[in-house]
Amino acid sequence: MPANAIFGLLGCGLLSLAAAATLIRLRRLPVRVRYAVMLAAALAVFVPIGDLSVAAYVRGITGDLSMATLILACAACLAQLTGRTPIGRLERRALCWLLTVAAVFLYPFALGWTRYDPYALGYGSIEFVTALLLVILAAWWARLNLIVLVVVVAGLAFLGGAYESRNLWDTLIDPLVALYAMVRLLAAALGEARARAGAAVSRSP
Repeated sequence: MPANAIFGLLGCGLLSLAAAATLIRLRRLPVRVRYAVMLAAALAVFVPIGDLSVAAYVRGITGDLSMATLILACAACLAQLTGRTPIGRLERRALCWLLTVAAVFLYPFALGWTRYDPYALGYGSIEFVTALLLVILAAWWARLNLIVLVVVVAGLAFLGGAYESRNLWDTLIDPLVALYAMVRLLAAALGEARARAGAAVSRSP
């Protein structure tokens, strides 16, 4: 099996573990139980059921996952195992905004709605690489280390041939994490709106 296929399976397995750990609220269990449950879940995810493992089935549905998805999945696993959130709210929101902007820029045009195809920029465009370097510098200056981590690791994965796709976009973003970012921002906006409405009601005579 090619190395990039193994990487893809590991990524889908990581996402499956993160989803399972979050659904069962692993952090509420005793520490030793958490690790035991995670080990059992890892065996269940990667051991073949018939011809394919759970990770392979997930990969068949989602394809290879971007580094943004994998880093967020890894953070979710660590949060459930340790009980501590490794990503701050501000950094997560900044990443969600960046992913949302990238998705709005990429997917509608890539579907052929116009003659311009931003997906083609991922095939070694100097303009795209320059834009990513500017994003890294701006995020580093603003101390948004999560964005720096995602872009840098995605670039290294692309250069190292970790993905079957040779398009840089596929290492940075995928539809799953784009949807996650949009839902997260929408939920945050609704929560803030409810909080403001509640505060206004409490101040009213």
